[in-house]
Amino acid sequence: MINSERALILAPRGRDGAVAATLLVNAGRAAETRDTIGGLVEGIAEGAGLAIITVEALQYADLSPLTSWIEQQPSWSDFPFVILGQRGGGAEQASLVAQLQGALGNVIVLERPFHPSALLNVVDNALRGRRRQYQSRRYLAEVREGEQRLQTALLAGRMGSWELDVVELTLTGSDQFKACFGRGPDDQLLFADIIEAVALVDQRRVQRAFDDAMGGADLVLEYRVRWPDGSEHWIDIRARVLTDRYDRPKTLVGVASDITARKAADAEREKLLEAVAAERERTQQALRGERALSGLLLTSVPAGIVAYDTDLRVTIWNPTMERIFGLPAPAVLGRSLARVIGDGQRDVIEQRLHDALAGISGPIEEIELTTVAGGQVVLESQHAPLRGGDGQIVGGAAFFREMTERRRAEEQLRQAQKMETIGQLTGGVAHDFNNLLAAIQGNLELLRKRLPDDPQLRRFIDGALQGAQRGASLTSRLLAFARRQDLKPEATDLSQLLDGMRALMERSLGPLISIDFSIEPDLPPARVDANQLELAILNLAVNARDAMPDGGRLTIDLRAADGDGGLGLSGAYLRLSVSDTGTGMDEKTLKSAIEPFFSTKELGKGTGLGLSMVHGLAVQLGGALHLKSQLGEGTTAELWLPVAVSPVKEVENVPSEQPLTPPPASVILVVDDDALINMSTVDMVQDLGHTVLEAYSGKEALQILGSGQRIDALITDYAMPGMTGVELADRARELHPDLPILLATGYADLPSGTTTDLPRLAKPYQQAELETQISRLLATRDTAGA
Repeated sequence: MINSERALILAPRGRDGAVAATLLVNAGRAAETRDTIGGLVEGIAEGAGLAIITVEALQYADLSPLTSWIEQQPSWSDFPFVILGQRGGGAEQASLVAQLQGALGNVIVLERPFHPSALLNVVDNALRGRRRQYQSRRYLAEVREGEQRLQTALLAGRMGSWELDVVELTLTGSDQFKACFGRGPDDQLLFADIIEAVALVDQRRVQRAFDDAMGGADLVLEYRVRWPDGSEHWIDIRARVLTDRYDRPKTLVGVASDITARKAADAEREKLLEAVAAERERTQQALRGERALSGLLLTSVPAGIVAYDTDLRVTIWNPTMERIFGLPAPAVLGRSLARVIGDGQRDVIEQRLHDALAGISGPIEEIELTTVAGGQVVLESQHAPLRGGDGQIVGGAAFFREMTERRRAEEQLRQAQKMETIGQLTGGVAHDFNNLLAAIQGNLELLRKRLPDDPQLRRFIDGALQGAQRGASLTSRLLAFARRQDLKPEATDLSQLLDGMRALMERSLGPLISIDFSIEPDLPPARVDANQLELAILNLAVNARDAMPDGGRLTIDLRAADGDGGLGLSGAYLRLSVSDTGTGMDEKTLKSAIEPFFSTKELGKGTGLGLSMVHGLAVQLGGALHLKSQLGEGTTAELWLPVAVSPVKEVENVPSEQPLTPPPASVILVVDDDALINMSTVDMVQDLGHTVLEAYSGKEALQILGSGQRIDALITDYAMPGMTGVELADRARELHPDLPILLATGYADLPSGTTTDLPRLAKPYQQAELETQISRLLATRDTAGA
């Protein structure tokens, strides 16, 4: 609070600054002096309520740091400035003050000499205004948080939000709302479209409901719609009209959800209950409740059906019940139903049984039970009363439908969608990070070439370059998790690979940990990227080391295995297991272990990307990562790797590549929408002795290419708005068929569906890599020209 309300004073000449600070402090206000505009800007960024500046401090000063901060201040902020002028300053001072008001915005002018109370009044007024800005900031944060909670709730409930301007009949809706009508996120959906989609049988009902809503009634409606593909779906739509200040309808705001599955389930249940009721009505009074359900119905429906008498003893137990619970009918007939199936849910089941005997049909609900046949099962159940021919309740019936596999599939789908979403996010972050590193690394290299031969300065530059390279390693891990790294899988002898890593692993793990290798002989080769696999194995070994701080044993096991159905694999695989005797993981930690940035290590001890990278690599290779662990009993990480269909290639002695002859100075067009990266690349290319033309979009580059200027080569970024680098290359080849083109990208692999034969340069790159690629480009041009 002290920082947010302090007054920063810039009065470098005379005693004005000290006098103003003393007056404010003595009056109970926080105040600090600054000597330069740069110091003033730093203080404002740290937190301040206002700034007091003498007019002479700004008269000939460079105001760009201050005006830059003002332009970048948040939308809620309008930082106040008090300018201390000189009484009788004349036209020159008046002109300067006018310029400052235009540049600084919120300016109060106080002429000197001033009375102390005048200064306090001005400061207090400015602080009151600043406090209102802080209140606005809190209000905006609360509104933003409320909107995020609302969107989260809508997503959790699979509901789409929508708004209809009732005057203009313009409709806006979320992606989920569009999906309710069979549209994609990028498809246009008009109000006329949703009216036209209403099924013919529901049109009058829908029209009447919308008319009532315009009159102030709540819109609560279930109706059928037809999608563009011709399929029919059920929609649940709810809304309320908002009025303007004259109480006239303005906007209809609501939510919608697709209830097709629920309607189908309801119809199925209604048919079943109708069949049961019809059969019950045809029974004779003497047959009582246990004969209310026919043998044909009991054996044909795909649901478990059980009947019981008024003493809650089982009288009917159909074959589906036998299959679900693993108990034959003779073993349960005459026994208490609650005792037969009530393990873990006895109170709930007994309540539903008594409700049925009281004539109450129970709700459809899910229960979890442990059975003899299937272990833990999820069932959808419903109870209803059974009546005799005289209408009297003679017992009850219960219906059970097994939902175990469906729930398991839904959970797997949710997990897969979650990991895919995180993968897309991390891939995008890695791409943007690579772009930033490209600018940092390129400028550092140029700076190192231009600095004097000072060992200390060079040590600083080398340290910064090492940091940039470590950042590039981090993006490689992010891309591994996102499964967007550029792999080169080939047939690899894993026995040889592990043998080659033995010394490295012993050095990495230290003397407290013993390493055992158990490798099945005569194994076929695996189809893997050897370099990436070595990094993954080392990651697993280092994780195991950290789990054994007092030492222990690491076992690396390699053997052949058929695809495990539980992992969704089929075919021939090699299973590489890395096991430790460390602390292990509990069930909750194990479930989150492969999630990106999840780590049990201390802050700063790990990125949380090790297991994510290993998982992403395994999936991208066509295999899987399976973790097994118990608290206190160590951890086993299994890498399932596909067997190669081709043999291991023999290593050939290839003569080393001759260094490329430096090309003559050429004219090179550099295209990148990011000005920082473009500037860095241009500087590096110019440093190599070439002439450089700059463009910041595909459109601008095409204008230069069509201008008739000499262009010897083109270097373009891939990800640019409006036109990608691949699209620019195709257009450029139409103008200059033989133009050499180099594609620079922060993605380790181009997005799916992108095909190109262009040579690529991965960001971040060093000047030496750029020089090599340019030499090859220009050599290709010369060869083509010859």
